[in-house]
Amino acid sequence: MVFVNVMWGLSFIASKHAMNAGFTPMMLALFRYIVASACLVPITLITEKRLTLRRQDIIPMILSGLTGITFYYFFEYNGIQRTSTVNASLILAAIPILTMLAEAVVYRTRLRPAQIVGSVISMVGVGLILFSGSNEGQASIVGDLFILGASVVWVLYIFISRKLRGQYTSLGMNSWQALTALVTLLPLAVTEECNLAAIPWDGWAAMAVLAVICSAWCYYLYGNALYEMSPLASAIFINLIPLTTMIGGVALLGETLTWLTVLGGALVIGSIFLVNMTEKKA
Repeated sequence: MVFVNVMWGLSFIASKHAMNAGFTPMMLALFRYIVASACLVPITLITEKRLTLRRQDIIPMILSGLTGITFYYFFEYNGIQRTSTVNASLILAAIPILTMLAEAVVYRTRLRPAQIVGSVISMVGVGLILFSGSNEGQASIVGDLFILGASVVWVLYIFISRKLRGQYTSLGMNSWQALTALVTLLPLAVTEECNLAAIPWDGWAAMAVLAVICSAWCYYLYGNALYEMSPLASAIFINLIPLTTMIGGVALLGETLTWLTVLGGALVIGSIFLVNMTEKKA
């Protein structure tokens, strides 16, 4: 779980580098999942001996691939292209809190006081990060809003894919979602002007790392790890993602940290710890 979440944190760095090297957002997503599908499907067939999809699950699986991959990466990559990787990862770190709030609205579950306090702290943290982006220029605030859109889309994906998780393994779901997303990624990618021949080797290497390690290998390891620990325990490791991105963004991309970004990130990460510790005691 440490390796998986550190690599997912570094995926923001790799994505930014690939786009700086010449990839457009959706072209990067398309090639990432072409390669990821070529890895995930064989792994699934080898480990599970089959890759079946029930007829009644075709539409839900397409919708899960559409929201969890196509729409999510549309917002995330367009956001990363315009804002810092640090801002992006810290805003996305609030997804567990957004999910909890959405569940409270949809299922009318009652939130405990610590969960309410954690939600308020998290939203204040996101607000500070957005405000820090506005101080850095219009492009940065637009990028931050794209990332916020990715967070909302991911919460929607969680609700859509919830019933599927009881019918398919994590590896099987990821394989089908990758395959179905290729159909919706292609028309978006071809509308972008991307000179693939001009992309240097390190841009292609970054894309390969995203596909082979961050998508295929890490999802395989993540699925296996979930069998060995509770969802609550695994959720704690998510905090490694923004911390890794923050260190990588400064060290590898030369990004700068403002005190508002650091404070906002600390509030978001602290709110997740608060809510998770409350769940553990319950």
